[in-house]
Amino acid sequence: MDTRLLQAFIVLAESRSYRHAAQRLFITQPALTKQIQALEHEVGLKLFARGRRGAQLTHAGEQLLDKAKSIVLETTDFRQMATDMAAGKAGRLAVGFGISGFHDVPELVAKFSQHYPKICISLEDMPSSEQTRLLLEGQLQLAFMRMPVEPPLVGVSLRTESIALAVSQHKKATLRERLSRPHCYSLLSELPLLALHDNRGPGLNRQIARFLAFNQVEPHIQQTSGDIQTLMALVAADIGMAIVPLSTINISPASIGIIPLEGPYASWDVGMIWNPVLEDPLRDLFIALVRKEGAKQT
Repeated sequence: MDTRLLQAFIVLAESRSYRHAAQRLFITQPALTKQIQALEHEVGLKLFARGRRGAQLTHAGEQLLDKAKSIVLETTDFRQMATDMAAGKAGRLAVGFGISGFHDVPELVAKFSQHYPKICISLEDMPSSEQTRLLLEGQLQLAFMRMPVEPPLVGVSLRTESIALAVSQHKKATLRERLSRPHCYSLLSELPLLALHDNRGPGLNRQIARFLAFNQVEPHIQQTSGDIQTLMALVAADIGMAIVPLSTINISPASIGIIPLEGPYASWDVGMIWNPVLEDPLRDLFIALVRKEGAKQT
Protein backbone atom coordinates (compact mmCIF):
# COMPACT_ATOMS: atom_id res chain seq x y z
CA MET A 1 0.00 0.00 0.00
CA ASP A 2 1.22 3.48 -0.91
CA THR A 3 1.82 5.33 2.34
CA ARG A 4 1.12 8.62 0.56
CA LEU A 5 -2.51 7.56 0.39
CA LEU A 6 -2.53 6.86 4.12
CA GLN A 7 -0.89 10.22 4.80
CA ALA A 8 -3.59 11.96 2.74
CA PHE A 9 -6.24 10.05 4.71
CA ILE A 10 -4.73 11.16 8.05
CA VAL A 11 -4.32 14.82 7.07
CA LEU A 12 -7.87 15.04 5.69
CA ALA A 13 -9.25 13.38 8.84
CA GLU A 14 -7.44 15.98 10.95
CA SER A 15 -8.29 18.98 8.75
CA ARG A 16 -11.87 17.96 7.89
CA SER A 17 -11.44 20.17 4.84
CA TYR A 18 -10.24 19.17 1.39
CA ARG A 19 -8.91 22.67 0.83
CA HIS A 20 -6.93 22.84 4.07
CA ALA A 21 -5.70 19.26 3.71
CA ALA A 22 -4.51 19.90 0.15
CA GLN A 23 -2.60 22.97 1.34
CA ARG A 24 -0.87 20.97 4.09
CA LEU A 25 0.06 18.25 1.61
CA PHE A 26 1.17 20.78 -1.05
CA ILE A 27 -1.11 19.27 -3.70
CA THR A 28 -4.27 20.40 -5.46
CA GLN A 29 -7.74 19.54 -4.21
CA PRO A 30 -8.50 17.35 -7.26
CA ALA A 31 -5.25 15.43 -6.61
CA LEU A 32 -6.24 14.91 -2.98
CA THR A 33 -9.70 13.73 -4.02
CA LYS A 34 -8.11 11.16 -6.37
CA GLN A 35 -5.84 9.90 -3.59
CA ILE A 36 -8.76 9.43 -1.18
CA GLN A 37 -10.80 7.70 -3.85
CA ALA A 38 -7.85 5.42 -4.68
CA LEU A 39 -7.48 4.47 -1.02
CA GLU A 40 -11.22 3.82 -0.63
CA HIS A 41 -11.15 1.66 -3.74
CA GLU A 42 -8.14 -0.29 -2.42
CA VAL A 43 -9.66 -1.02 1.00
CA GLY A 44 -13.20 -1.45 -0.31
CA LEU A 45 -14.68 1.00 2.21
CA LYS A 46 -16.05 4.52 2.23
CA LEU A 47 -13.80 6.56 4.52
CA PHE A 48 -15.31 10.06 4.26
CA ALA A 49 -18.75 11.59 3.85
CA ARG A 50 -19.04 15.15 2.54
CA GLY A 51 -21.48 17.43 4.32
CA ARG A 52 -22.07 20.95 5.48
CA ARG A 53 -19.36 20.49 8.12
CA GLY A 54 -16.77 19.43 5.55
CA ALA A 55 -15.18 16.01 5.21
CA GLN A 56 -16.46 13.75 7.98
CA LEU A 57 -15.02 10.34 8.78
CA THR A 58 -17.39 7.45 8.32
CA HIS A 59 -17.63 4.79 11.02
CA ALA A 60 -15.16 2.66 9.03
CA GLY A 61 -12.82 5.64 8.64
CA GLU A 62 -12.81 6.28 12.39
CA GLN A 63 -11.86 2.67 13.09
CA LEU A 64 -9.03 2.71 10.55
CA LEU A 65 -7.51 6.08 11.45
CA ASP A 66 -5.32 4.94 14.36
CA LYS A 67 -4.05 2.00 12.34
CA ALA A 68 -3.18 4.30 9.44
CA LYS A 69 -1.22 6.57 11.80
CA SER A 70 0.66 3.58 13.19
CA ILE A 71 1.61 2.34 9.72
CA VAL A 72 2.82 5.78 8.60
CA LEU A 73 4.86 6.20 11.79
CA GLU A 74 6.44 2.75 11.40
CA THR A 75 7.22 3.47 7.76
CA THR A 76 8.83 6.77 8.70
CA ASP A 77 10.88 5.05 11.38
CA PHE A 78 11.87 2.35 8.90
CA ARG A 79 13.04 4.89 6.33
CA GLN A 80 14.97 6.84 8.96
CA MET A 81 16.64 3.69 10.22
CA ALA A 82 17.59 2.68 6.68
CA THR A 83 18.99 6.16 6.06
CA ASP A 84 20.97 6.04 9.31
CA MET A 85 22.32 2.59 8.47
CA ALA A 86 23.38 3.69 4.99
CA ALA A 87 25.14 6.67 6.58
CA GLY A 88 26.70 4.47 9.25
CA LYS A 89 24.72 6.00 12.12
CA ALA A 90 22.64 2.99 13.20
CA GLY A 91 22.64 -0.80 13.07
CA ARG A 92 24.66 -3.62 14.59
CA LEU A 93 28.42 -4.11 14.72
CA ALA A 94 29.81 -7.59 15.44
CA VAL A 95 33.25 -7.48 17.05
CA GLY A 96 35.51 -10.37 18.00
CA PHE A 97 38.51 -10.27 20.31
CA GLY A 98 40.99 -12.61 21.91
CA ILE A 99 43.21 -12.62 24.96
CA SER A 100 45.31 -9.68 23.81
CA GLY A 101 42.17 -7.64 23.14
CA PHE A 102 41.16 -7.43 26.81
CA HIS A 103 43.19 -4.25 27.15
CA ASP A 104 41.90 -2.37 24.08
CA VAL A 105 38.38 -3.43 23.19
CA PRO A 106 36.33 -2.15 26.16
CA GLU A 107 37.87 1.33 25.98
CA LEU A 108 37.43 1.66 22.21
CA VAL A 109 33.85 0.37 22.30
CA ALA A 110 32.97 2.82 25.09
CA LYS A 111 34.35 5.76 23.10
CA PHE A 112 32.54 4.64 19.95
CA SER A 113 29.23 4.26 21.81
CA GLN A 114 29.54 7.82 23.09
CA HIS A 115 29.70 9.09 19.50
CA TYR A 116 27.17 6.65 17.99
CA PRO A 117 24.67 5.56 20.66
CA LYS A 118 22.24 4.12 18.07
CA ILE A 119 24.74 1.47 16.98
CA CYS A 120 24.46 -1.79 18.91
CA ILE A 121 27.80 -3.55 19.37
CA SER A 122 28.05 -7.27 20.09
CA LEU A 123 31.34 -8.51 21.55
CA GLU A 124 32.50 -12.11 21.56
CA ASP A 125 35.67 -13.62 22.97
CA MET A 126 37.03 -16.19 20.51
CA PRO A 127 40.29 -17.67 19.19
CA SER A 128 42.12 -15.79 16.44
CA SER A 129 41.50 -18.64 13.98
CA GLU A 130 37.75 -18.28 14.52
CA GLN A 131 37.94 -14.50 14.17
CA THR A 132 39.77 -14.91 10.87
CA ARG A 133 37.18 -17.35 9.52
CA LEU A 134 34.23 -15.16 10.49
CA LEU A 135 35.85 -12.04 9.01
CA LEU A 136 36.31 -13.82 5.69
CA GLU A 137 32.70 -15.08 5.77
CA GLY A 138 31.33 -11.63 6.59
CA GLN A 139 29.82 -12.70 9.93
CA LEU A 140 32.26 -10.56 11.88
CA GLN A 141 32.96 -6.94 11.01
CA LEU A 142 35.97 -6.28 13.20
CA ALA A 143 38.46 -8.40 15.13
CA PHE A 144 41.19 -7.66 17.64
CA MET A 145 44.11 -10.07 17.46
CA ARG A 146 47.81 -10.48 16.81
CA MET A 147 49.40 -9.19 13.63
CA PRO A 148 50.36 -9.57 10.84
CA VAL A 149 47.39 -11.14 9.05
CA GLU A 150 47.05 -12.78 5.65
CA PRO A 151 45.32 -10.98 2.71
CA PRO A 152 42.64 -10.05 1.99
CA LEU A 153 42.47 -9.07 5.67
CA VAL A 154 44.16 -5.84 6.71
CA GLY A 155 44.60 -4.07 10.02
CA VAL A 156 45.67 -1.18 12.16
CA SER A 157 48.31 -1.81 14.81
CA LEU A 158 47.15 -0.63 18.21
CA ARG A 159 50.09 -1.42 20.45
CA THR A 160 52.85 -3.88 21.21
CA GLU A 161 52.02 -6.80 23.49
CA SER A 162 54.57 -8.98 25.28
CA ILE A 163 54.58 -12.15 27.32
CA ALA A 164 54.95 -12.41 31.08
CA LEU A 165 55.16 -15.09 33.72
CA ALA A 166 52.11 -15.29 36.01
CA VAL A 167 52.94 -16.71 39.44
CA SER A 168 51.38 -16.78 42.88
CA GLN A 169 52.10 -13.48 44.61
CA HIS A 170 54.25 -14.94 47.40
CA LYS A 171 56.70 -16.35 44.81
CA LYS A 172 56.96 -13.22 42.69
CA ALA A 173 59.87 -11.47 44.43
CA THR A 174 62.14 -14.52 44.43
CA LEU A 175 61.41 -15.50 40.82
CA ARG A 176 61.70 -11.93 39.53
CA GLU A 177 65.15 -11.64 41.08
CA ARG A 178 66.29 -14.98 39.61
CA LEU A 179 64.87 -14.16 36.16
CA SER A 180 66.64 -10.80 36.11
CA ARG A 181 70.08 -12.46 36.02
CA PRO A 182 71.96 -12.89 32.69
CA HIS A 183 70.97 -15.97 30.70
CA CYS A 184 68.36 -16.68 33.35
CA TYR A 185 65.48 -18.02 31.28
CA SER A 186 66.78 -21.58 31.61
CA LEU A 187 65.02 -21.40 34.98
CA LEU A 188 61.73 -21.76 33.11
CA SER A 189 62.63 -25.40 32.41
CA GLU A 190 62.38 -26.11 36.12
CA LEU A 191 58.97 -24.54 36.68
CA PRO A 192 55.61 -26.37 36.61
CA LEU A 193 53.91 -24.53 33.77
CA LEU A 194 50.24 -24.21 32.89
CA ALA A 195 49.11 -23.42 29.34
CA LEU A 196 46.07 -22.80 27.18
CA HIS A 197 44.77 -25.53 24.88
CA ASP A 198 46.12 -25.06 21.36
CA ASN A 199 42.59 -24.64 19.99
CA ARG A 200 41.98 -21.69 22.35
CA GLY A 201 45.27 -19.82 22.05
CA PRO A 202 47.12 -21.14 18.98
CA GLY A 203 48.80 -17.82 18.20
CA LEU A 204 49.88 -17.24 21.78
CA ASN A 205 51.17 -20.79 22.12
CA ARG A 206 53.24 -20.42 18.92
CA GLN A 207 54.68 -17.16 20.26
CA ILE A 208 55.59 -18.78 23.58
CA ALA A 209 57.10 -21.80 21.79
CA ARG A 210 59.35 -19.53 19.69
CA PHE A 211 60.42 -17.62 22.80
CA LEU A 212 61.22 -20.80 24.72
CA ALA A 213 63.04 -22.37 21.76
CA PHE A 214 65.20 -19.28 21.32
CA ASN A 215 66.12 -19.44 25.00
CA GLN A 216 66.72 -23.20 24.78
CA VAL A 217 64.01 -23.96 27.31
CA GLU A 218 62.26 -27.32 27.37
CA PRO A 219 58.95 -26.51 29.12
CA HIS A 220 57.31 -28.80 31.65
CA ILE A 221 53.56 -28.39 30.96
CA GLN A 222 51.76 -29.68 34.00
CA GLN A 223 48.19 -28.83 33.02
CA THR A 224 46.22 -27.09 30.26
CA SER A 225 43.08 -24.96 30.34
CA GLY A 226 40.44 -23.92 27.85
CA ASP A 227 40.29 -20.24 28.81
CA ILE A 228 42.50 -17.57 30.30
CA GLN A 229 40.28 -17.01 33.36
CA THR A 230 40.58 -20.65 34.44
CA LEU A 231 44.30 -20.56 33.74
CA MET A 232 44.72 -17.56 36.05
CA ALA A 233 42.57 -19.23 38.71
CA LEU A 234 44.92 -22.23 38.66
CA VAL A 235 47.90 -19.89 39.07
CA ALA A 236 46.17 -18.12 41.97
CA ALA A 237 45.65 -21.53 43.60
CA ASP A 238 49.43 -22.10 43.27
CA ILE A 239 48.93 -25.19 41.12
CA GLY A 240 51.50 -23.90 38.65
CA MET A 241 52.73 -20.89 36.71
CA ALA A 242 51.77 -19.65 33.25
CA ILE A 243 53.30 -17.63 30.44
CA VAL A 244 50.57 -15.20 29.41
CA PRO A 245 50.15 -11.85 27.63
CA LEU A 246 51.31 -8.98 29.84
CA SER A 247 47.87 -7.35 29.47
CA THR A 248 46.45 -10.25 31.49
CA ILE A 249 47.44 -8.12 34.48
CA ASN A 250 44.18 -6.23 33.83
CA ILE A 251 42.10 -9.27 34.80
CA SER A 252 44.39 -10.84 37.37
CA PRO A 253 43.41 -11.05 41.06
CA ALA A 254 45.70 -9.55 43.71
CA SER A 255 46.94 -13.02 44.60
CA ILE A 256 48.77 -13.27 41.24
CA GLY A 257 52.11 -11.64 40.48
CA ILE A 258 53.11 -10.76 36.90
CA ILE A 259 56.77 -10.84 35.84
CA PRO A 260 57.45 -9.37 32.33
CA LEU A 261 59.66 -11.43 30.02
CA GLU A 262 61.97 -9.75 27.53
CA GLY A 263 64.12 -10.44 24.52
CA PRO A 264 63.61 -11.91 21.04
CA TYR A 265 60.13 -13.38 20.39
CA ALA A 266 58.81 -11.92 23.64
CA SER A 267 56.59 -9.33 21.92
CA TRP A 268 54.23 -8.84 18.97
CA ASP A 269 51.79 -6.29 17.57
CA VAL A 270 48.12 -6.38 18.52
CA GLY A 271 45.81 -4.91 15.90
CA MET A 272 42.27 -4.22 14.81
CA ILE A 273 41.54 -6.38 11.75
CA TRP A 274 38.86 -6.24 9.06
CA ASN A 275 37.99 -7.51 5.60
CA PRO A 276 38.15 -4.61 3.07
CA VAL A 277 36.55 -6.74 0.36
CA LEU A 278 33.20 -6.26 2.13
CA GLU A 279 31.70 -2.77 2.28
CA ASP A 280 30.47 -1.72 5.70
CA PRO A 281 29.85 1.92 6.73
CA LEU A 282 29.46 1.05 10.44
CA ARG A 283 32.80 -0.73 10.50
CA ASP A 284 34.42 2.17 8.68
CA LEU A 285 33.15 4.59 11.33
CA PHE A 286 34.79 2.48 14.04
CA ILE A 287 38.04 2.33 12.06
CA ALA A 288 38.00 6.10 11.59
CA LEU A 289 37.59 6.60 15.34
CA VAL A 290 40.53 4.29 16.09
CA ARG A 291 42.72 6.12 13.60
CA LYS A 292 41.73 9.41 15.12
CA GLU A 293 42.88 8.05 18.48
CA GLY A 294 46.35 7.72 17.03
CA ALA A 295 46.73 4.12 15.85
CA LYS A 296 49.26 3.46 13.11
CA GLN A 297 48.42 1.85 9.77
CA THR A 298 50.27 -1.37 8.99
